[in-house]
Parts: sequence; structure tokens; C-alpha cells
Amino acid sequence: MATLGTEVGGLSLVNPLLSASGTFGHEDEMASWIDLREPGAVVLKTVTLHPRRGNPPPRIVEVAGGILNSIGLPNEGVDHLIAVTLPRLRGRTSALVVNVAGERVGEFEVIGAKLAAALAAAPDAFHAVELNLSCPNVESGFPFAKSPELAEQCVRHVRRQIALPLFAKLAPNVADIAEIALACKAGGADALTLSNTALGLALDWRTGKPRLGAGHGGFSGPALKPQAMYLVYTAFRKTGLPIVAAGGVECAEDVMEFLAAGARAVQVGTATFRNPFVLREIATRLPALLEQAGASSPRDHVGRAHRAASGAKA
Repeated sequence: MATLGTEVGGLSLVNPLLSASGTFGHEDEMASWIDLREPGAVVLKTVTLHPRRGNPPPRIVEVAGGILNSIGLPNEGVDHLIAVTLPRLRGRTSALVVNVAGERVGEFEVIGAKLAAALAAAPDAFHAVELNLSCPNVESGFPFAKSPELAEQCVRHVRRQIALPLFAKLAPNVADIAEIALACKAGGADALTLSNTALGLALDWRTGKPRLGAGHGGFSGPALKPQAMYLVYTAFRKTGLPIVAAGGVECAEDVMEFLAAGARAVQVGTATFRNPFVLREIATRLPALLEQAGASSPRDHVGRAHRAASGAKA
């Protein structure tokens, strides 16, 4: 029977399934549904330097093929993360990934220093950091993932402070994903998360007004999968960097496709809103699919599509 253990960017995982940031909340909101040790890693909702109230309601709208959200990163700030959230979750996950964002480039350095201090006090407080360089649901737009220079600076600020695995979460709406990816690598990123939600808009035709309180929002769900697949495939082919795929995953077959495209692990987000047990169900089915593909572990299947395209043994 195939095993599910794997590694991405220096982070060891019991399986290649991670929660997507924003879908498991800030602390233990999902603990009443599942054992938080079931996913390969729990990725926390984005935390910023200072507390944020988020965007006005309505914040979520169902649309064809998925949902639009305009949450706006409400959170209590990084100090609350360190003082309350991390102690509460310590030892309750297989791996814990802290997701952080700055409204200005310099804030990443401050956040990095605070996280480094937290690690000095409790070395196992968390196991990796994911930099949200790409959230579309804030007034500033957080344009870091659209600029190679800014993306590299943000990553470098945190890399100087923290030696843990560092992931850069990038935006789908860029001209050349490889250019941004390589800039993040130059800044010290160990892996990429591809990708964040895509910009979207839903209107009430009766009033002509947006259905979200903030106007536009981030689109996620199964219809996003082909775009995410293209980004993963392209980034792997052009950079070879370790990748965590995110976008439209609903079943074990989706995971297998992303692994074949070049991802080493996969985040599941919107699907957990409809079925909070979906990560468990995928993990149960995945070994049989790996065996069917002739793989003894997820790592054996990573990049299979590229080997097939080159004529190499799949």
C-alpha cells in the first residue's frame, strides 16, 4: 500500500493535504468537526501586524462554480497570534503553518522579528510560515505578488528573521508567474503556494449594485482549478521550485492531477465549507490512486505530466 508521507520546502508532512488559509479560521474553529492532526498541516488564517476589522457585509456570495468572498483579513494582530493562538494550538496539529501579511513592505520585517521571538521562546510553536503576498480583498490591494521587486523584498525581510520553511503565496492574475516565483526564490522562499483567489464580481441586476459589501471579491471553488493547474504546471516547468497547489480541489483525483502537474502538496479550502470531512475522505482514497499510478508515495507522482511530455518514463 502506498504511503502518504511527503515533504515540501523543508516541511515534513504526514500527508500532502493542507487546509487553505482562511478556511480553518484563526484558532480551533474546525476542531469540533475533525481532529486537527488529520491534515498534513493546518494553515492559519492570515494575520497582520495590527488588528483589522475586515470588510463590510455581505462578505460571501455563492456563484456558479464556487464562491466570491470579500472577508478583508479580519484578525487580532500578530501579538494576539503569539500570545493566544499559538499556545492554544501547540501540539494539536501534525504541522502548523502561520500565514502573515503586511500592508507595507517594511511590516514584513517587523512581523518576522516578532515570529522569531516567539520561536525563541517556544521552538515548536509553529513549523512554517506562508507569506500572503496576494490577497485581493483589502483596500490597499497588497500588490506585492504583482511586482518581482516587491515580492523579493517581502520574502527577504522574513527570511532574515526565520529559518523555518518559508512559502510565498502568489496571485493568479499576473503576466508571468515564473518571474514572480524566481524573485521569491531570490528573496529566500523555500516553496510557492499557487495560488490565491482570482478577482471576481457579482451584481444584483435589479439594483445594479455589487452583491458583496466591498464590491469585488476573491473567487474560489472548483471552477478555479484549471487556472490553478496551469499556474502550477508552468511554475514547475520554468522554475522547478517546490509548490503547494491551491484552487478547486474537491477529491483525491484532483490531488493526483496537481501532483502530476508538479505540486508536492495541495491545499483544500472551499470544499471544506460544504463537507468538513473532505480532507479525511481524500486521504483515505489517495493511497489506492497512487498505487494505480505506480507510485509508492506522493513524491513518486510529482511532475509525472512533465516526464510524460518529455517522453521520459512516467
